[in-house]
Amino acid sequence: MIYKESIEALFEKGAIKKCPADEKTISNLMKRAYKDLTTAKTNLAVDEDCAYTYADNAMLRSGLAFMSAMGFRPDAPNKHEIVIKFTASFLGDEYRRLLNDYDFMRRKRNQLNYEPDLPCSRKEAASAIKTAQEFVEVIHKIIRRKNAQREFDFRPKKN
Repeated sequence: MIYKESIEALFEKGAIKKCPADEKTISNLMKRAYKDLTTAKTNLAVDEDCAYTYADNAMLRSGLAFMSAMGFRPDAPNKHEIVIKFTASFLGDEYRRLLNDYDFMRRKRNQLNYEPDLPCSRKEAASAIKTAQEFVEVIHKIIRRKNAQREFDFRPKKN
């Protein structure tokens, strides 16, 4: 696994901070993650870079929701990387491939933002959407399991 830092190590380095779990924040972030997935899928045929970026956003938002559900938030530069490290410390080796894909996507998204001539193929964007969908679903299940007494309704309503 790319990131093998414990929660304690992240806390000691000042990368994360304890905060009370906020159900409204968790819910809003997860709803936005699902909306980002929908936006990514919708844009795939039109703009691969946009689709890729929204897939990455879905992962970031669900990761932030996960951190909040666990009573933490990022508290240092490179928040996106911190979300991955934090999530990896909980998900462990079972999700090694998914977390490595997420980290690759984070770095690729940075390149797309700062190096606009870098290509992003339709296949690459579609793969990012698939990875994001899997990640968001894993996080969704963990948050629901952790808060079994609460009925979260994260998925957007269909019109």
